[in-house]
Amino acid sequence: MRILQPHRISSEIFDVIYQARDSLVIVSPYVNFNNWRQMADALKHALKRGVKIDFFVRNDPDNANSWEQVEQLGLTPNLVENLHAKFYYNERTGVISSMNLLSFSNSNSIEIGCKLETNEELDELKNFVNDFLQINKVSEKPSEEYLYLSREKFTVVLANFLESLTNSSTSVYFQKGSLIIYALSNKFFLDIDKTNNSLFVSAIISRDEASCFTSYSFSQPVTSGFNLTLIRGEANYYDLIQANYKCRLSTIYLDNLKVQEKINLMGSIHNLIEDVVTFKKYVYQQN
Repeated sequence: MRILQPHRISSEIFDVIYQARDSLVIVSPYVNFNNWRQMADALKHALKRGVKIDFFVRNDPDNANSWEQVEQLGLTPNLVENLHAKFYYNERTGVISSMNLLSFSNSNSIEIGCKLETNEELDELKNFVNDFLQINKVSEKPSEEYLYLSREKFTVVLANFLESLTNSSTSVYFQKGSLIIYALSNKFFLDIDKTNNSLFVSAIISRDEASCFTSYSFSQPVTSGFNLTLIRGEANYYDLIQANYKCRLSTIYLDNLKVQEKINLMGSIHNLIEDVVTFKKYVYQQN
């Protein structure tokens, strides 16, 4: 097995593809040929030569772009849960590498790889495919709901989610740097601290509500997702309930959150809204 330096990896992968005559196995969890047409063309030419190509990608609702690009080549992708391995081989030789078939990785990342040099090494790689990939293939792609959550704008997803659960008109939009959430006849302000990827939601409350805040017991769903703080307004400022989200965001761009991260966040926001509205009704009833 020979170690490959970063500048040699993609050229060796191209050699594996161009030299294939009967079969070609591509294992790349993530794929993007948008700015790497040469790679896509090399695979198409292999298909025209009659090469049988088995292409393995990661099964993940956030990774739909990868398998769709494989399908655009005229191939049926093999979807594998939790796939992280990357390697490429034909009937005679192969390359194991840290590099996915991503144009960005090819141009910008520091990768390492190795080239197979013996039939025994190639047989070990073939056994890996049979022992770990073939048996873990899934027959169905992620559901339409998960794909929708992955691709749709967060504002749209959140508005539809809240509207379906509250059974009331809901709107979500950006205004002056904040994400405004209007639900259950109340307005909430979602902001992100871009320095540390923390998120917080604020709700304006009255003086009477602020006075009752410390004595009121908020329900468990909210306290499990947010830490609640009373912020007393001074001069011409309103009193606020500020809810600091306990989980650090993976990115400051809400559209780019992973599906499960979106689901968790939206669920916590819904619970927060319901609890704040319940709290306000409680104060009103007491008065």
